[in-house]
Amino acid sequence: MQVGGLLFVPVLLALGSLVALLWIVRRIQRKTRTVAEALGLWDRRDCRCPPCGAPMEEGWVMLGRGAIWSARRMGRPGTFAHIGVALENTVSLSLPPAANMAWRSPTCRLLLVDYDKLVKG
Repeated sequence: MQVGGLLFVPVLLALGSLVALLWIVRRIQRKTRTVAEALGLWDRRDCRCPPCGAPMEEGWVMLGRGAIWSARRMGRPGTFAHIGVALENTVSLSLPPAANMAWRSPTCRLLLVDYDKLVKG
């Protein structure tokens, strides 16, 4: 009879921890502003590189442990994008992962990120 009572406390603690974790995840998700990927999303969003004036490449950047770049024509970086494909010198960044609209100048090595919203396709 005592064994059942001893197991009750750890099970109750585990369930409480799971509920707390789910609550935290839901709070974070509510604070993320998402919009659907629509045809007009990129309209009038052409950017030029400040130093050289060349058009910047449109794409997506996943910010987390480094900046993982994906050209617009290739689509957003996937869930399993990893640090091995992060842009050089960005691994020291430590931000919550999110696929954001971005522009890149490979010549000048500049990255412009629109962090106003997370685009959800």
